[in-house]
Amino acid sequence: MELSRTGDKALAVLQYLIDSGKLDLGNAEEEMKKAQMQQVLLMHPYKIYQGSNGNWYTCIRDEKRPEKRRKIVKSTLEKVHEALYEHYTGNDEAAKLRNYTVESLYPRWLEYKSLHTTASSYITRLKSDWRRYYEGTDIVKVPIIELKKLQLDEWIHALIREKDVTQKQFSNFTTIMNQVLDYAVDLEIIDDNPFRKVRVDGRHLFRQEKKKDSFTQVYSREEEHELKELAWMDYRQRTKKYVLSPLAVLFQFETGVRIGELCVLRFEDVHGDYIRVQQMFRRDNREVVPHTKGSYGDRDVILTREARHIIDTCRTYRQEQGLPDEGYIFSINEEPCSYYAISDLYRKYCRKMGITMKSSHKARKTVISALIDGNVNINSVREMAGHRDERTTYANYVYDRSTAEEKVRMVEEALKK
Repeated sequence: MELSRTGDKALAVLQYLIDSGKLDLGNAEEEMKKAQMQQVLLMHPYKIYQGSNGNWYTCIRDEKRPEKRRKIVKSTLEKVHEALYEHYTGNDEAAKLRNYTVESLYPRWLEYKSLHTTASSYITRLKSDWRRYYEGTDIVKVPIIELKKLQLDEWIHALIREKDVTQKQFSNFTTIMNQVLDYAVDLEIIDDNPFRKVRVDGRHLFRQEKKKDSFTQVYSREEEHELKELAWMDYRQRTKKYVLSPLAVLFQFETGVRIGELCVLRFEDVHGDYIRVQQMFRRDNREVVPHTKGSYGDRDVILTREARHIIDTCRTYRQEQGLPDEGYIFSINEEPCSYYAISDLYRKYCRKMGITMKSSHKARKTVISALIDGNVNINSVREMAGHRDERTTYANYVYDRSTAEEKVRMVEEALKK
């Protein structure tokens, strides 16, 4: 039953004034609603009753449910009447929710998700995954209340084959379907998430990722030595606008800190043989946030003698320039060190050395691999790297820094009778 639509509201009010002879425009709409409410209650086919717990109950017709009806529970009789009025006049919010698809709920969920994270890069990745795996597909246009386990099962297995995804890619992009449907449960659009029941056996489905060749992921000892010479030369010749940025590169090879952490390290963070890593610079919005990447939290990184020498060199330079010996270690003003001043140096040095471009992240992998080569306990390496799980350290950050000749020699030594 429909009593009036929003688009016809003005005409309905005018008609009511004519029929009733009322001239008070201020009360007309309220009086009309009361009259419509009476009509709703007269035509409502289900019993309205109060339960033993004090709540009020009734049902409304719902063709989408197996029992063809849906229960309404409210704390007062007036709220039940209001819910019935909203339902029969087409303003029922629940009815609107039941028309949601994954496509139409996704923007609302993304806004909700943004409230629960400070990592803008995570939201950017979700948007990218939406465009790549979901946007314009048939599955996202199906009303959520009609999505079934089998339908979702067929969709995800077909998508895995079509996109030839790795297990990591699968884990990343299915976050959207899982969490949008979880959100639909929270909104009471559906009772449970059917996608949570889908099982994917990835042993024979996912594209297997071969671990990348070591020479592309870390600096060899010779490359590291040559790069450090170039960085010290740059600093001594003052060839950079951001004169302390070459020292930042050198410091990264001593500590393995992330470039976003490197930019905002402060003199005050130094405590004896350690430096406290507790904040991060975001290059996308140039914001300094009071935490590091992920959920590991603050960490203390050991300072080598060379790392302490680099810090002292920065302090001395700032004093010579009349700058306070406090604040950001690698900055020449009160702003964080430039992210791009550091990353550009890696490109410059690799170009000068005639090797494949290796980023600051590869310097971080180089440090972690060197620590493992030096038999530093994996738990200490994990803590310095800021990883929660040592599997992350081993799987993604440990590579062989030996040259081909060194590998041959080490194998010969190991297998010598």
